[in-house]
Amino acid sequence: MSLRLGVACAVMDDEGRILLSQREDLNVWNLPGGRVDSGESLAGAAAREVREETGIIAQVERPINLYFWPDFQRLNVLYAGWPLGGEVQARTSEARNNQYFQVHALPRMINGQYVDAVLSEQRPLPEVSGLSRAEMRRLKRRLGVRWVRNLLRGQPEPRYAAFDVRVVAVIWDERYRRVVTLEGKRGRVLPRVRCSGLRAPWVELTERVRQHYRAQADFQWVGLWQDTASNLVEFVFAATVPEKALPLPAEWSTVLNTPLGDRDMDYVEQVKPGFRQDGIWTINHADFMDDADIFIPRDAGV
Repeated sequence: MSLRLGVACAVMDDEGRILLSQREDLNVWNLPGGRVDSGESLAGAAAREVREETGIIAQVERPINLYFWPDFQRLNVLYAGWPLGGEVQARTSEARNNQYFQVHALPRMINGQYVDAVLSEQRPLPEVSGLSRAEMRRLKRRLGVRWVRNLLRGQPEPRYAAFDVRVVAVIWDERYRRVVTLEGKRGRVLPRVRCSGLRAPWVELTERVRQHYRAQADFQWVGLWQDTASNLVEFVFAATVPEKALPLPAEWSTVLNTPLGDRDMDYVEQVKPGFRQDGIWTINHADFMDDADIFIPRDAGV
């Protein structure tokens, strides 16, 4: 099973209130959200889920954070936005209630940390989310009941769309002169790992860098690239490390004199010295990188 993708969206109105939806299946309050469909952008999925669950047409403004659910092998991308149109529906096919709440008077939620991340003045760090065993059993039991109910209604739940999800590392030296690159099919490329879904993507990337490049990198999520036509998504993480000798096939490359691919050059140019405080950027592009340019341990004789 590959990594599954989901989204959630925090919609805040002009009064600073946040839109919550009381789920029909679990009877709990939460931000609108759900799975990403094939051929759909992550931001587009967030806007669709808001409208389907609440009736609000949302302007999805920016990505906020990542949350990995190991029990479901699912990565949720949290977005923030504001209402562009529509009206809050008291009840929909997916929600038994929808309403705006003042941020100081929120009801009990499953993912309260999502709201905390949106309201925080500090950049949140990606999280591995989880419930206790008892809570997870109850959750899976309720989801199972929902699956059966929808099947009997003649509305079977769709399978998760298959996405090719990768994490990419922009690793600068501490003076921001050179970056770590590998030999690719069409020149030098940034290190990237295809996500298995077994662990959080940033954990897989950190461990790969430590094992194969002998570098201890403290990664920060900085950007997102997506090719909707190919269901290809890349989450870009950045770090700075002391410049030292690297084991082949990795090497330090001067950006101005290195033939990086167009997309990788875009990533490098986006990561400035203040990347740990900068907002998360999004790039949409129809071009995609050949599989031969993805680093696999055996390529290096590891």
